[in-house]
Amino acid sequence: MKKAIALLLAICTLAMAGCAGTQKPVDTNPTETQASTEATETTEATETTAPQLSLEEQMDAYWNNELDAHLKNDAGYPHGSEGMGAVVLAMKDGEVVFEKAYGYAHYYDADYEAEGSTYANPVYKKTENPREMTTDTLFDLASVTKVMATTQSIMILVDQGKLSVDDKVADYLPGFEANGKGDITVAQLLTHSSGLPQWAPTFLYCDSKEEQLEFIKNLELNPDFKTDGSEPKYSDFSFMTLGFIVEAISGQDMDVFAKENIYKPLGMNSTTYKPLENGFTADQIAATSLGNPYEYRMVDEENWPDCGYDCSADAEAFKAFEGWRDYTLIGEVNDGNTGMGGKGVAGHAGLFSTAEDLSILLQCMLNGGEYNGVRLYSPETVKLFTTRHTTYQENHTDKEGKPALSEEFGYGFKLDQSWMGVSATENVFGHDGFTGTTVFADPDNNYIFICLTNKMQAGFRQTTVNGDEKNINNYYNTSSWVSWNMNQIVKDYLGI
Repeated sequence: MKKAIALLLAICTLAMAGCAGTQKPVDTNPTETQASTEATETTEATETTAPQLSLEEQMDAYWNNELDAHLKNDAGYPHGSEGMGAVVLAMKDGEVVFEKAYGYAHYYDADYEAEGSTYANPVYKKTENPREMTTDTLFDLASVTKVMATTQSIMILVDQGKLSVDDKVADYLPGFEANGKGDITVAQLLTHSSGLPQWAPTFLYCDSKEEQLEFIKNLELNPDFKTDGSEPKYSDFSFMTLGFIVEAISGQDMDVFAKENIYKPLGMNSTTYKPLENGFTADQIAATSLGNPYEYRMVDEENWPDCGYDCSADAEAFKAFEGWRDYTLIGEVNDGNTGMGGKGVAGHAGLFSTAEDLSILLQCMLNGGEYNGVRLYSPETVKLFTTRHTTYQENHTDKEGKPALSEEFGYGFKLDQSWMGVSATENVFGHDGFTGTTVFADPDNNYIFICLTNKMQAGFRQTTVNGDEKNINNYYNTSSWVSWNMNQIVKDYLGI
């Protein structure tokens, strides 16, 4: 797909160049004709060549014009980008080349009194005092937690020799071996190749992390999932389990270990779990969803049978559950299994941070594990975790017989994803999150790109231009549009 896009751009460039070309006159008098030709070309260039827009002007034009039009015309949002905000940061060779906030951090609340408004499909109303986004706004990172907290913690433990990726999970979590899980390794968790289920509503059954650990120990493997790395099945349970391994080895809660061993040493003072309990106020944090309507839809198989995973087995627990949040989430983790089931801390979600703080950790990795004299782990550990350990491309092809769109993983990190841009290679590593967050680093170009949005403030899409109703109940995919386009603008501007 990325090659196809690049080829299309190249064809368009050549076509434009061909149309713009002019034939020079025969050089009968070299000196006179050359001077005349140069003067003519200079005049034409002055008249036809518009000044190049600055990087900021190009980024602003995309956010203010193209994105808004796309949301209104293609993605099914009649209000466009009005309710959404973002912070975008790009670095090249250790220097920030772009950083700017867009839109609003909090714009919509739910109006449950409005006609037709339900918990699963609340009517959105503009809040009385919309709060603008700033570059120091904290975001709920969702699954970016997997690589900015959990994977980082595992890297440290591996580097210290306290853990090997080849170790069996049950060696650290006694009881995990139940139901045929005894041979699952740490590496299989990190590559989403363990055979564990992808998701289940633990919040319907669990009120604490301890209860969640017991829930995981009792899980059964999915017999249809491959465990050899050829077909990763993205699993929150894999990283919930990794978080418990960190706690078992360190003797500390996941959030405490990460803060003491990663964020505090690097000076990442705006990175934390449970921000409202750690010195931050709601007006410093971007809002996400209005309660948990998406997860409600996922477990309500009667009214929303095609949303998410099959939760038919949870029907009775769903009817009995009374813990739904019916307010705008600001500073509370959006993820239900973390927020309602794990009290705000988990290995797969729960971390809050700013774009600037995340750039520090990514630059640390590009530096081989060191930043400002603080070393977290060795260059060899960085290499181990950012090298591909799955074989999806070798085992899947598209309709033309070419390797399928990448679903590759290092240890924890996603590699060479489409949203990382046309020129991304297997060496590019990062992750995205359900709340609208994307981060990645490109070691070949010493380049970092971070796009944090609060896409859930835009709500659910209601329709599509082409009449396709398959995905109208999904939140807007910022990875495919906002992050991809703004990253591409920066990379084109930098020539990488």
